[in-house]
Amino acid sequence: MIGIIISGHGDFPIGMLDSVRLIAGEVPKARAIPFKDNVEELEAALDAAMEELEGGYGVVCFTDLAGGTPFNACSRLAVKRGNVKVIGGANSPMILSGLFLRHLPLEEFVAQVMEEGKSNIQQFTLKKKEYVEDSEGI
Repeated sequence: MIGIIISGHGDFPIGMLDSVRLIAGEVPKARAIPFKDNVEELEAALDAAMEELEGGYGVVCFTDLAGGTPFNACSRLAVKRGNVKVIGGANSPMILSGLFLRHLPLEEFVAQVMEEGKSNIQQFTLKKKEYVEDSEGI
């Protein structure tokens, strides 16, 4: 089973994992690693989580912002470790979808959750109802 790490600024990862648990129930092999202000502490926590969650299937780090500190820290560790993928701009649909795809090969898992994340970004639009006049004037 692919391990999941959610990281980001402040309480983003804790809230995201709590939200996923509310919808899907308990999530095995998943950790929320928040970044407050100390990069060394963040990297140590991420490294420990990667070690714990790697079971031969790989680990995927979902982060709040591509290019942000958590994304960069995960990326540095991914280069050292291998078998770790990093996704920036994470959203709930991609993580929820990923819960049911953790048996897939790592590359396929990443491709599918990325597609799910993109396809669930939508804007609400109000559609105007067309008025059709009755031919009898009623």
